[in-house]
Amino acid sequence: MPKTIAITPSWYWPAGISRVVGVPPYSIYDLCIVRNERHIPQAPAIIDAQGTLTFEGLRAEVDRRAKALALAAGEARIAVLPGALSRDNVLELLAGLASGVKLHITSGDPATVATGLGAPVVAGQQPPGETSAVPDVSLLDPSRPAVVIEGGDGPVSHSNRSLLAMAISMATFVDAGRDSPWLSTLPLSTWQGLMAVLLPLHLGAPLVIPPANADPDTLLGLIPRHQVKYAIAGIEGFAHACREAKRAAKDSRKMLAAALLSVDGPFDPDQRRRVGKALECPALTFWGMPETGPVFAAHQSWYIDESVGLPMTNAHVVPSDPRSGQPIQALWELVEMAEVTVFSPSLMADREAAVSSGRFAGNRFRTGMMASSDANGMVYLLGR
Repeated sequence: MPKTIAITPSWYWPAGISRVVGVPPYSIYDLCIVRNERHIPQAPAIIDAQGTLTFEGLRAEVDRRAKALALAAGEARIAVLPGALSRDNVLELLAGLASGVKLHITSGDPATVATGLGAPVVAGQQPPGETSAVPDVSLLDPSRPAVVIEGGDGPVSHSNRSLLAMAISMATFVDAGRDSPWLSTLPLSTWQGLMAVLLPLHLGAPLVIPPANADPDTLLGLIPRHQVKYAIAGIEGFAHACREAKRAAKDSRKMLAAALLSVDGPFDPDQRRRVGKALECPALTFWGMPETGPVFAAHQSWYIDESVGLPMTNAHVVPSDPRSGQPIQALWELVEMAEVTVFSPSLMADREAAVSSGRFAGNRFRTGMMASSDANGMVYLLGR
């Protein structure tokens, strides 16, 4: 397929994968919790050291916590959520999304952050709520800022819609099955961690949560134990686990449909090769930013170890002049180096500050990341 000017992907695009998919105008509570509780109530939603929580149990627990969180947050309707990945924190995340309480997710000390923000409560420390309580649906506007995480230039807000867009875009691009367990190792204080939690819940698939500070043998041992098909992790940490836990990696071979490896910029392709060789599965890198969600990703049908991949489903990527942010009217592969600018439904929900600071060129976010492309449309990150 011929490449259109200043737009990728170009010559290569995975067969059967949609370039653009819609984001339903529903809240995460409706789409990921209520819908699954209605259709697959006894299917596993979360699996961890505490056992299995079904979608029926997930809705009951989220409803209970949502009412308690809303009462504790009061008129401020803000709360702080610890960013570590755990069952309790995932449930509090979903409770915040269900109750309309804006969650500031932090990797630091939650109490200190709450004091600085004037937040009335740290999520998870509120008094118990009524078990019969249900969320106030009037507060579930999908476009309303719902969570806040740290970005490159300060706090970044995301809505139900932009969070769903991250999950839907990645699930579509990797063509994920709807009953395959997912393993995440990433903290909730990152956009990758939020996407990794919401993606399987959107699909109605189990989310496998490892124990806190799991050693490499324990982490990789979860793959055969729970028949995990997809793992989302940072490239360095997962490559380290594969190197240190050779026996567990051997037991996990050919079980994963893909390992999705998050990168922050230029990466070591040897780490990628190590994961793919140790687990005998596609090692798919992906890149984005807190402000943008996922932008580039590799696809299991074909990729080059040194390339991060190509602009994925829903990501409209334009090579731009780094001095002005204006599009370069040339094909990606004819440009030695260009700034990545992107428009996507997963862009941040609150854009005022970013627009005023010059981080937007029209409706495209200026990432500051420089990249190049080969003739196949494969993208290579060059750094900022």
